[in-house]
Amino acid sequence: MAAESERDLSARLSALDAAVNGDTAPPGKASWEDGHARWELYRRAAEQPAAHALLLDAVRAESDGPLSSAVVVLMLERTPVAEHGSWTAALDPEVREFAERRSGELAVLDSLDRDAAVYDAAEVGSWSDWLQLRVAQSRAESHRHALELLAGHGRTKRIRRTATESLADIGKAGPRA
Repeated sequence: MAAESERDLSARLSALDAAVNGDTAPPGKASWEDGHARWELYRRAAEQPAAHALLLDAVRAESDGPLSSAVVVLMLERTPVAEHGSWTAALDPEVREFAERRSGELAVLDSLDRDAAVYDAAEVGSWSDWLQLRVAQSRAESHRHALELLAGHGRTKRIRRTATESLADIGKAGPRA
């Protein structure tokens, strides 16, 4: 079974390699045993939207859990929230939790970008440090309410300072609409 699984992954990687590198791909089978070589291929594929379907197919066959998780998290940053489910579902359940959490955090960012949500202090306080800092670094007017909460109640001094600086930059850009 393991040999069959390796052949399946190798075939998917070869198809992905051909799509990403075209005629510049080296002849013959690349060394797909090396996780670094696979990561490099996955990273290049992530930069090419036309290769995303093949990339998802390769992730489904990837036997290295941390590597497949890293690829999925990378793709969550590059795909619409509505597509996140297909990426997280490609992961084995043992490595899916972090990707699902990051997908939820990116959904919060998306809702702020669309100006579709207002969060209260308790909700903002429950955000991870990563999400708080990511919002604090925003200079978007649609994030003003969250920035005000983070400036006063962010979990770390860095988050509070960054949110305060972002609010100042928004203020320089003009009055609130």
